[in-house]
Amino acid sequence: MTADHERFAEWDGAYVLGALSAADRGEYERHLDECALCRAAVAELAPTAGLLSRLSPERARAIDGDDPQLRAAPTAPDPDLRGRVVRTARNRRRRAVALWAGAAAAALLVIAVPSVLALTSTPTDGGGTVYALDDVAGAPLEASVKLTPVEWGTRIDLVCQYTGQVLDAPPGGWPYALAVTDDSGATTLLSTWRAGPGSTTELSAGTDVAASRIDSIEIRTVDGDRVVMRRVFDSP
Repeated sequence: MTADHERFAEWDGAYVLGALSAADRGEYERHLDECALCRAAVAELAPTAGLLSRLSPERARAIDGDDPQLRAAPTAPDPDLRGRVVRTARNRRRRAVALWAGAAAAALLVIAVPSVLALTSTPTDGGGTVYALDDVAGAPLEASVKLTPVEWGTRIDLVCQYTGQVLDAPPGGWPYALAVTDDSGATTLLSTWRAGPGSTTELSAGTDVAASRIDSIEIRTVDGDRVVMRRVFDSP
């Protein structure tokens, strides 16, 4: 644990969902390099992004308390709640410790791992590979994604630049979504953002799908779900 851990302890959820600004994301990633507790928290939350994208608005409102049946539910405290919370916290801590202990042991055994890269991909010093996305709808966008395999799946770093100069852009720009499709055909929306003339968006998202099982990554319009950019990956 680092001295500034307390400051960053609440950032894990925003980081996994791609909600941090570029500056905050960079600062948090530098903290992750030094803090095993926060790395474990990110690893535990990463699959949540994919699960949330599959949640219907109706179910989300119900969970949030808008459902009349939920509002009418008894609010008396559960006498066993404290014990369950303590047990859950202890189990999560044990899993985090075991995860990082196993990762450290595995790192000592690794000598070299060969990898095969697509000709249009670029390896980076951080261990990931950068892929350019192809324009499929004539949108004024240029984008690339960096895929980094991690223990819980794949981390995806997106850089998207809006190169057009449309004068009637809505306030804040147009909404777009980052989507990943796995080798079974299942598509998950990972993050959303707005892009307008001259804007450059950098965001990080996570999926529990292994990099080798990602069939394609797309940028879509949020309203209408139209694909505007896509990268298709060859089957291994």
